[in-house]
Amino acid sequence: MRFWLVLLLLPSLALAMGTPAQKPVAAAPGNPGVMLRDDALKASPSTAADAVAKLGRGVKVRVLTNDGGWTQVYAAGKTGWVRILSVKSDLSATPNLGGLVEAGNRPHDPGKVVAVAGARGLDEVELKAARFNPDELALLDTFVANRAEAEQFAQLASLTRRDVPYLPSPESQASPSSMSKQP
Repeated sequence: MRFWLVLLLLPSLALAMGTPAQKPVAAAPGNPGVMLRDDALKASPSTAADAVAKLGRGVKVRVLTNDGGWTQVYAAGKTGWVRILSVKSDLSATPNLGGLVEAGNRPHDPGKVVAVAGARGLDEVELKAARFNPDELALLDTFVANRAEAEQFAQLASLTRRDVPYLPSPESQASPSSMSKQP
């Protein structure tokens, strides 16, 4: 009888002792994203870099950061770089356009594709979420040059003045008769 009683109480005893504490599962870094086209996952942000893996269209990735025309992603346990136009990040993520500004200030690397990056990815949702930032406006004001500073810069850079005629107004190009009147 004791044997059966112990056998019946054994599961209850295990439940009373509790289960060992489990480690929480860490969330994957970055913002959710999806591959828009097949692309090679590169070791660094350059076309000359070694390919770490191949990511196919529709593969879910985690977007980590941007560097010029490249986006760093985490996928299938690997971290690497894909072309910025090959991946779309979650719409709720805040866009980081700093890489686009930096792209024009860095030495030229023929392995980096930055000419087509533009401000791709900003859609209606992100534009509606934009907020006024007086600090950024104040920073923009620090780049203002007056006419004397601009002329001094032009002289130091050996630039010459060149008059460029204004473009004709769109109304004057609307009719064929107005086209013949232009010089």
